[in-house]
Amino acid sequence: MHRLIASTILMISLLLPMDATADEYGACCLPDGSCNDLPVDVPFDGQVICEIVLQGVWMGAGSSCKTNSCQSGACCFMDIECEDLLNQQDCESAGGVFLGELSTCENEGSFCRDDLGACCVEDEICYDLISQDECSSMGGEFFGIDSTCNEDAPWCIILLGACCFGDYCLELLEEDECELSGGTFWYGPCEEFSDLAKCGLSGGCCFGDGECIEDASPVYCSQIGGYYYGDGNPGCDEACSSGEIAACCLEDSCALLDYTECVINQGGEHYWGEPCSDDLCIPLCPGDLDGDSSVDVNDILLLLGAYGQDDSGDCDGDGDTDVNDVLYLINAWGDCP
Repeated sequence: MHRLIASTILMISLLLPMDATADEYGACCLPDGSCNDLPVDVPFDGQVICEIVLQGVWMGAGSSCKTNSCQSGACCFMDIECEDLLNQQDCESAGGVFLGELSTCENEGSFCRDDLGACCVEDEICYDLISQDECSSMGGEFFGIDSTCNEDAPWCIILLGACCFGDYCLELLEEDECELSGGTFWYGPCEEFSDLAKCGLSGGCCFGDGECIEDASPVYCSQIGGYYYGDGNPGCDEACSSGEIAACCLEDSCALLDYTECVINQGGEHYWGEPCSDDLCIPLCPGDLDGDSSVDVNDILLLLGAYGQDDSGDCDGDGDTDVNDVLYLINAWGDCP
């Protein structure tokens, strides 16, 4: 078949007159997807040769292989949205928009529609090119026609949101980053904050020596090394002015907290009247019962001597000396960090 087509085209080219003009040609799409320009009616009917002899598709008088696609593809229509496997001529003659050779409605067909946008589902998954009805059926939030996940819904795909610091609000922060910085987090932009009054919080900023700065924002208090005490209360709290705020060791870090916040709420160790210092909260070494900075055989002997008797061999903090302390000590064996 290919040899027949090639020989026929060669014969046609030899018969073409030397003075034939461009408007006397037409494009013929062959079954293998290739294209050839044939004369319209000199010295023969080009459409007949194309359709009968070559079994091709005649693209019309004046058409050219340079401007016509012979490969089929997807075609956009206003009324039926998209149709596959149409060539450019058939698509455009039917009032459609050809999406290119080898295109498909599945891959390129969404460009036929003008009602699509970004859809955020469950505040964590974002889909592009979704209609409002489709988004609603998935229980999602539609961000509008022509919206995209990257441009209009960044807090959906990467869990970013607004963060309020006392008297101002920042957008596009992660929740952990916001809260570690002393802010209040909300999934969404600042103008949609669930409680706008939270962005104007202020209170007393307390220091370990009993001093206090009134009407400070949480972020400002943190920046000057104080402890923010009293949401919604611009004055200094009694616990702050009486000097109850002091160093609190939380693992290997130190914060200025009152006794209740330090011990009861956060499980720290409170140091009355002490300011934070570099060496105050050196990590403890569980199992080092003799205090020589090493968990070794001497410590296991001390533990066994207190086994079932008292809490002098207590390593896990439960108030007694038992098998759990033996296991805890063995797990900590070696030099203290």
